[in-house]
Amino acid sequence: LAIRLPKEQAQVASWISRKYRVAPEPVGALVAEAFALGSRIKLDPTLILAVMAIESRFNPFAQSPVGAQGLMQVLTRVHVDKYEDFGGKLAAFDPVTNLRVGVQVLFDCVRKAGSVEGGLKLYVGAVATDGSDYVTKVMAEHLRLRDVAAGKKVPINVPTVTNAATELPKLPALPSQPVSVDAESAKASEGSFSAS
Repeated sequence: LAIRLPKEQAQVASWISRKYRVAPEPVGALVAEAFALGSRIKLDPTLILAVMAIESRFNPFAQSPVGAQGLMQVLTRVHVDKYEDFGGKLAAFDPVTNLRVGVQVLFDCVRKAGSVEGGLKLYVGAVATDGSDYVTKVMAEHLRLRDVAAGKKVPINVPTVTNAATELPKLPALPSQPVSVDAESAKASEGSFSAS
């Protein structure tokens, strides 16, 4: 499996592979999918990848104590309907399917909250805390990934930024209509990277 990626995506995939010690080929496919989905729904792909990094460290088989599963740590029992078009709840462990469902959930959270930071708090389901620690971690990784995509040299072992949310430029507004990343629309984006 060899994936040809545009330069910014290749830089991001290489950096993620080194930082999280994961194989470059499957990470390349995930990066390509994140960029395709992000472009289609106007959600920064490096934000999507940052959520994945913080949620699972790119482990597609991760499961939290409360039952969140896969790369994006989607609560499968809550979002079981979103997995129906992909074959049911076991699809949560398919990396691309989990990414697509997670992006749909993240998009809905950001739209509902009206901001990326608020959407991240909804996404993590901040109950015991206000979720600001999670937001700070995701936004710090998001900034690093944006810099990597822009061709800047970013060390893989950097300390967490204490207030990343205030350093991030405002992201463009999201479309007001709901987004659906179902099996049919997912097929349309499958041609966005070439596997050989």
